[in-house]
Amino acid sequence: MVLGAAVTGGCWLAVSLADGDASPAGEAFGTRGTLTLADSSFSLLAEEEDCTGLDGYSDIQRGAQVNVTGADGTLVATGELEGGKRTALGCEFPFAIEGIPQGSKFYTVEVSHRGGLTQTESELRSGGLAFTLGND
Repeated sequence: MVLGAAVTGGCWLAVSLADGDASPAGEAFGTRGTLTLADSSFSLLAEEEDCTGLDGYSDIQRGAQVNVTGADGTLVATGELEGGKRTALGCEFPFAIEGIPQGSKFYTVEVSHRGGLTQTESELRSGGLAFTLGND
């Protein structure tokens, strides 16, 4: 009888630990994306290929915060814009966000105070978020 209880207890512990490792609340994922400023909304930095936002877009620069909120509006992860590079479309700022907890019905990603894109977990996991700001 004692042996049976010990075996049952050991099995319960193994199942509990295995379930804990698979718990959605314990896992996190990351995403990548870009924010592009249209041609008339940025300037090139002196003697470099780097660019930064102008006038009403001066908040769009290296280090600008990128926030991810869950379906309940709670901030769940943050990242920041990397340096802007001139492209055919304008000034493109890549970003990466790590540590997004899985399991929310949807997520909203917002750069600076510019409004957010709402995405499912699957869409975020695939990356490729693309924000565009500015005047052509």
